[in-house]
Parts: sequence; C-alpha cells; structure tokens
Amino acid sequence: MAMKKCNLAFLPAHGAGHIASTLEFAKRLLLHPSAAGRLSVTFLLMPVCASSFFSLNPPSSTTDIAVHLLPDLAVPSPRETDGVEDHISLAFQLYAPHVKSALAATAPVALVIDFFATTVIDAARDLQIPTYVFFSTNATSLALMLHLPALHDEIPEEFELLQGEIKVPGLAAGIPPTSMPTPLMNKKNRCYTWLVYHGKRFKDVRGIIPNTLRAFEPQVLSALESDRSVPPIHPVGPVLCLDRAAGGGERHECLRWLDAQPAASVVFLCFGSLSQMTEAQAAETAVGIERSGRRFLWCLRLAESEGDGRLPAGFREATNGRGMVVEQWVPQAAVLAHAAVGGFVTHGGWNSCLESLWFGVPMVTWPMGAEQHLNAMMMAAEMGVAAEMEIDRHRGGWATAKEVEMKLNWLMGESEDVRKVRERVREMKDASRAAVELGGLSYDGLECLVTKFKRLPEQ
Repeated sequence: MAMKKCNLAFLPAHGAGHIASTLEFAKRLLLHPSAAGRLSVTFLLMPVCASSFFSLNPPSSTTDIAVHLLPDLAVPSPRETDGVEDHISLAFQLYAPHVKSALAATAPVALVIDFFATTVIDAARDLQIPTYVFFSTNATSLALMLHLPALHDEIPEEFELLQGEIKVPGLAAGIPPTSMPTPLMNKKNRCYTWLVYHGKRFKDVRGIIPNTLRAFEPQVLSALESDRSVPPIHPVGPVLCLDRAAGGGERHECLRWLDAQPAASVVFLCFGSLSQMTEAQAAETAVGIERSGRRFLWCLRLAESEGDGRLPAGFREATNGRGMVVEQWVPQAAVLAHAAVGGFVTHGGWNSCLESLWFGVPMVTWPMGAEQHLNAMMMAAEMGVAAEMEIDRHRGGWATAKEVEMKLNWLMGESEDVRKVRERVREMKDASRAAVELGGLSYDGLECLVTKFKRLPEQ
C-alpha cells in the first residue's frame, strides 16, 4: 500500500526573483532522491503571483505541485505605500486570515514562507503547523536582519550619519553605512519598520533556509549556527533556475550576435528585472562604454517617464560592430553561459550574483536598491569576486562616464588585481557546482530538510 505523501505549503512573494527561486527550491525538494516520492507541494498564490508562477510552471507540468489560489483582495499599490518592502509586507498581513483558511483546507505538514511573509506565522501556529522561512538571498543579509532589532535599539540616529562601521555578529568586518540596504536608510519609512519586525519574527520559526552555500559565507553561517537564539539554518544554495540557459526554442538575437564575438571579449551590462536607468544616466553610461573601446552587450531599460530613450548622437554608429544595445528582456543566464562573455556589470541582485559565479564570470557591481549595496560589498570585500562601481547614492546610484570607462577597462583588462579576481571566481564556480552535487554540503542540507519534513507527521 502506497504511503501517504507529506504535503508542504509554500507561500511566495510576488516578484520574478522571489517566485523563480522559491519554485526551483520546491522542485529540488521533490526531486531529491531521499524524498522517494513521499513529498508533495501546494503553492498558496496571491492573484498577483499567478501569471509569473504559471509562466515558470505551466499547469500539469509537475504532478506533485498543486496550486491553491487565494482570493483577490484590494491591496495598496507600491505607489500608495512607502515602497516595495512595505507593499509586499502589507499584502501578506492582509492575506493572513485567508492563508489560515487555505492551510486548514490543505492540511500541510509545514508551511514554507517568503521572508516578507512573517505576519502569517501566527496563523500557522494556531493550526499547529510549523513554519520555515525560505530566505532567497544570502546569509550576510540574514545575519543583518536578525541583528536589526538590536541595532534599532542601540543606534537611534540614521545609519548614514554614523562615523564608524556597523558591527554584525558573524561578519569579520563591519558594514560601512554606505553599504547598508536601501530600505534601512530611512528609519521613518515603513520599509525599515517592516524589516525590523521581520528580523524579530525570524526567531519564531522552525528553520531558516538561505539560498547560499558554505564556501561563500563560512564565517557568517558558523556564527548563525552557534547562536542558540537563532532557529536551525539550512543552506541549500545555489538555487538557480537554469532552464533558460540550456536553450530550446528560437535563440534570442543577442545570443546569435555573441556567437560572432571572440571568446571572453564581451562585457555584459544588465541590471535586473526591476531596475531602470534615467535617460541622463544612460547617456553618461554610453559615453563611458564608447570611450572604453570594449565589446559590449547592454540590456537597457529606461525609466517609463524618461523621454524617448534615445542614446547620445553618434553612439550607435561609433560602437557599430563591437556592441549591441537591447531595450527589452534578455536571457541573462544564457548570456552569462556564453563563451564570448568575459565580464558582467550587474546591479548585484543575489540571483544575478549566483548566476555569474555559477558560470565563472567576474563582476563589477553597480547597486541600485534593495539589499544590492550590501551584496556589492560582500562580493568585493568579503569574497574577492568583483569590484564596486563608485557611485553617488544621494543621486540614485549615479556613476560618471569616467568611472564606467575605468571599471570596464579594469574588468576586461589584464591587471594583477583582475587576474586574482578571475582566479577567485573560478574557485567559486567549482564550489557552486560541488555544493549541489551528490555528497555536496548543500545537497546534504537538502536531504536533511527532506528527512525533517517526512518525519513531521510523527511528531
């Protein structure tokens, strides 16, 4: 007689990066050999998540993944709130009663939530359902968020007014105020208030699952694991959706253009699914790119309110043959996997950092929001796999043409510094792949989670 499956409920946040990594993590749980067909997953989806989710996971594509659609509620838009973090956190707060009803109907053995969804912990607890947090970014950000309630009590002034670095347990060096995440730079903003709240609530869950690996952050993970006030930590990264890098269907025009370029000769500039450039910054960037003389592929998304999107006169003619500008989505993973790409100028979103290291591409980080400034510091100062673009945070992350030119030439050049970065990137590429293979630490971490989930009905 077949044993009854242990059903896990997943509650993702809207946003391409959150949904994609959460879905990929769920699939890895189901496909892990230790699961042995004993697990199933039900995604509790707010209507705003449905389109992104089904584009990644069409109905009937995975029989062990079901969907429970939550009702459509009137949630204030991001423009009606203090920002993205406020908007998403408020949405989960409004949905908490409906999540509770969905949990009662689906009877999962555990609930796995996005890190913005801590307001539903009590709903799950009322039903005696343990909650786990899938933390889709790194352990450095996790350590900061867990310590944030203490920092809130210790430091009354704004972080940017501090003279010294901000100390966080587990980080060898403190965090410079200029590297703090954007939502923490204004303590009067509700985004900051929400992150303090989430940091407190993380200690009320059964476990936290960061999308990182021990080779990337050994000291931070050890510090978190030795802190008895912190729930068990289960690093399972890198969790990446690489299907788009494998090809299939008609290849994007930028990949065909890359086919004609020499190996490791092209610098790829791409700033995520949400970041947009002003027309002034795009013009400044174009000057820097042109002066560098480097081959380039530039995914350019201009702010919706910005003019007609024209680049400086003569730019396209001057760079014809050695550069390509794409003003639409590009298959980032497939581009990073291409042999012609030798460097990546990125906003420093965590998924982008993971992809770049998976494919062994050194980076220049140009943070534009969220936790990207902290990621930039981590990639450069802690891991040695990138250099930071020198920017003016008070001008929306402004970089001069001279700075763009200098960083492109550094990234694609042959200085001793960049040679060391390339060697370190190669080491992290090998570590990324080893972690998720049979016997790797993240593979074993996933097995540990599967075992815990299978045993929950017995507790």
